[in-house]
Amino acid sequence: MIFVLNTVILFLTLISPFVEVYAVKFVKNGELAKHAKIQKTLFLVCMTALVVLEMQIRVAGGSGSIVKHSEYYGTPIFKGILIAHIIGAVLTYLIWAILVLISSFKFRKKHRFEGNFGKTHKKLGMITIIGLFYTAITALIVYLLTFIL
Repeated sequence: MIFVLNTVILFLTLISPFVEVYAVKFVKNGELAKHAKIQKTLFLVCMTALVVLEMQIRVAGGSGSIVKHSEYYGTPIFKGILIAHIIGAVLTYLIWAILVLISSFKFRKKHRFEGNFGKTHKKLGMITIIGLFYTAITALIVYLLTFIL
């Protein structure tokens, strides 16, 4: 069951940056509401998957419980990749959460961004997309080292 759940979460992690890029295309076409809907939906789905993963980790016995059966567990390379993955994912999701919350509030008021927030939104959006690609790549490596190799 752990393998199946982790595989589903990995799949979601791998497709999320591509869905983000797809959603950006709607901005270029002036379909801001559609862009916002895709972004919010993806964010909620990914956050739900993250909560499920964290619950699974806690129920299994803590942060090392799932990966401890890997022959790479405890090696410097595995530790480094796992730590890099966690730090990158946490930072990405924090930026993404802040962006979704502030953007939702500002867009709801006037259905557009005023002042410099549009530029800030675009920069944070690009950082989020890069972070999601980084998270996907490092998650795939952790998954492969834990369950496949």
